[in-house]
This record gives sequence, C-alpha cells and structure tokens, in this order.
Amino acid sequence: MKLRAWPLALFLAGLAAASPASAQEPTKAPSPTPAAQPSMEDLRFLRMKISAGDLSSAESILEVHRAEKGEDAEYVLGLAWLARGAALLGDWTAASRYAKAAREIATARLGTPADYAGNREATYALGTAIEVEAQALVAAGRKKEAIAFLEESARSQAKAPYNLRARIWKRRNQIELVGQPAPDIRAEDRIGGEFPGLAALRGKPVVLFFWWESCGDCKAQAAALKRIVEKYGPKGVTFVAPTRFYDEDHAADKAKIEKAWKEIYALPASVAVPISDEAMLRYGVSATPTFVFVDRKGVVRQYLPYRMTDERLSAAIDELLR
Repeated sequence: MKLRAWPLALFLAGLAAASPASAQEPTKAPSPTPAAQPSMEDLRFLRMKISAGDLSSAESILEVHRAEKGEDAEYVLGLAWLARGAALLGDWTAASRYAKAAREIATARLGTPADYAGNREATYALGTAIEVEAQALVAAGRKKEAIAFLEESARSQAKAPYNLRARIWKRRNQIELVGQPAPDIRAEDRIGGEFPGLAALRGKPVVLFFWWESCGDCKAQAAALKRIVEKYGPKGVTFVAPTRFYDEDHAADKAKIEKAWKEIYALPASVAVPISDEAMLRYGVSATPTFVFVDRKGVVRQYLPYRMTDERLSAAIDELLR
C-alpha cells in the first residue's frame, strides 16, 4: 500500500489529544513516586517521519529505541503515535496492530488498580490506542463492533481521569452522534442567560460552543464567535456555550469563567453558559473548543471538535437554517 504524505500541522493536530503536554485540563498533584519523564527526542523524529508519509522509517526509529532503552514510557507513547500516524495515512492494518500493542503495554504499565497519576504517558497512550482501535473497526465496516468496544472501554475506564474518559466519548460521538438526538444538558450551575435545556429549544436551530476559560484555541475563536452570534442571533439561531469546573474550588472557578466570558468573548447575556461536567463528558470534550450544530428537531447535524473560521461556521449554520 502506498502511503500518502500528510501535512505536519494536521498530523500534530491529530496527535494533540494523545500528548501529555497538550492535555486540556489542569495538572493534578503528582503521585509520591512519579514516572520519569521521557526525553521525547526519538518521538520527535518519529512524528516527523510520519508527517512525511514515511511510516517505515518511523517504525525503525521505535524499533531502535526499544533495543536501546526497552519498553519505557517513551516507547509506549511511540506505539500510540505510530497507531495514530498509520490511521492518518490510511494504513488501517498497521494502525490496528500498533493500537492493540499500545493498549496492552499501557494497561500493564498502569497496573491494578490503575495508577494514572504516576503513569501519564501510559494514560495518554491508552486513550490514543482506544480511539484508533475504534477507527480501525469502522474503516473495516464494523461500526457496531466499534461502538461496543468504546462502550466497554468507557466502563473499564470509569475511574480514569476526565480527559481519557472524554476522549472515548469524543470518538464515539464522531462515529455515531450525527443524525441522533442531541443529548440534553443538565446544568450544575450557570452564568449568562437562562438555560431551559435543549428540549425547550426545539423548533430553533442551536449552536453549542464547548469551551474552557484558559484554553488558548477558545480565546482565539472568540472574535469569530462574537461575529457569528451577532450575525445569526437575529435570524433565530440560539447559541449555548457549555463549560465545566476545572478546579476543585468551584466558586473561584466560576469567577474565572465569568471574567473570561465578559472580557474575552464580550457576548450578550442572552447566550447561556451552563456549567456541567456531565454534559462536557457526554459530548466528548477532551479538547476545546468543540462545536455541535443541532437542527430544529433537536437532531445533531455536525459534531466538530476543533476551531472554525467565520466561513465554515456560517456554512454550518446556513445548513441548519435551510
């Protein structure tokens, strides 16, 4: 099979959720005996090779790493990135093989009960492996098996950190949420306008913007979002901006949310900001921003876990209005 080249930026974006350094949640206190941090030098070259469509050289880099350093934390991340890279290049046989190997080694490194805090590399490798295994099943025409696999993974990782659990839901949503009724959002708290729930908004097109007040990509999206709200709000489109508490001190966290919403987004009070950990998890918000477009019947038409331009936002909303 001939592998096609893949732009470096897109490849790195595909790996973002798998990288411990790019996690979209605050760092928790380390365990008493944290795992040694890998150098990442081999992985840097590995990713460069995959971005050029050279999976064979990437495999060789990891093979040499294993011979010299063993199956260390860097190795398990390398396996996961080979799986992700092979998936991006369309080599599903290799993607499935590396994902299964990464999942097996990551699970062993985490131990029983799983020590997620002390094995951050294994935690992220496990998330990547689960996602790629599901993707490979879908690519093979086995969508039902992919959903069942993700459901079982969600059950087995019920005590995992939020970000790992959200990644499992994100992948499931990417496979099956479009065309399904939008899951309701039960707010634990809120800022901004009143939020009656999605059921009460039937008959109106709804745009959900999932965000985090400290997220750089969300802040960069703010100006475009404001323009879109001002353009389509008068046309009957309802905008809702769910988020969650990222810190244990909810009062302080809510103050930060309110400050960011007022100073960075400068959106009208009519845009509700429900605060709901449950909704963020169900919508698979492992990375922010995430957009969900819901039609007048309450059915999800697009699920897009990334930033968007004015043009693409407008096109998605125009589809809802038609």
